[in-house]
Amino acid sequence: MKIPKNTQGVILARINYAEADRILTVLTRDFGKVSLIAKGTRKEKSKLAGGIELFSVSDIGFVEGKGDLGTLTAARLTKQYNSFFNDLTKIEFGYNCLKLINKYTTTETGMEYFHLLKQLFEALDNPKLSNAAVSVWWAVQLSNVTGHSINIEATIDEKGFEENGRYSFEYEMAGFRLAADGKFASAHIKYLRLALLKGPEWLALVKGGDELATTIAPYLNSFVEYQF
Repeated sequence: MKIPKNTQGVILARINYAEADRILTVLTRDFGKVSLIAKGTRKEKSKLAGGIELFSVSDIGFVEGKGDLGTLTAARLTKQYNSFFNDLTKIEFGYNCLKLINKYTTTETGMEYFHLLKQLFEALDNPKLSNAAVSVWWAVQLSNVTGHSINIEATIDEKGFEENGRYSFEYEMAGFRLAADGKFASAHIKYLRLALLKGPEWLALVKGGDELATTIAPYLNSFVEYQF
């Protein structure tokens, strides 16, 4: 008899299967990404259904199968992040993030991706954070954890950032270049450093932060698409 593995998990994707089952793609805290069949979870009285919601963290148990598909044996909702469900922009962004993590992660993925998603959900659920601020934080953190870090310590030319300098962002070099007509100032660099070093809630404390985030977010979103 196989012994169930117990961990915490985040649902990345769900697909209806047969009459009442679902196939789940789950990013776990301890076992990377796993594919599980959740039997009977589309039935009205399913005991597992409440623990496999999107944008949530759950305690789960599962047993491995002979192939790549295991079986979900337990699921208990720990935290549902749903305060942002009335914000279509945040919902769409959240779904895109789940798709991206699903695309990038494997069974060998470390727990840093799991914790990154938990922080993302908390950021989306924070009414003090705009979608632009969340997307800036996400781009900086995701780039860092995947090894595609944005250089915010020095310019592409390996020079320090000037307090009154203007900068352009170079996708191919993952960094900034001094440019007289650049769209970004030292304030944007400081904002990115804060996004890297602190949790997303700190961005809500920055005076004029939403304006900074709105300016730079489209470029960082494009950078993430470029890298992944």
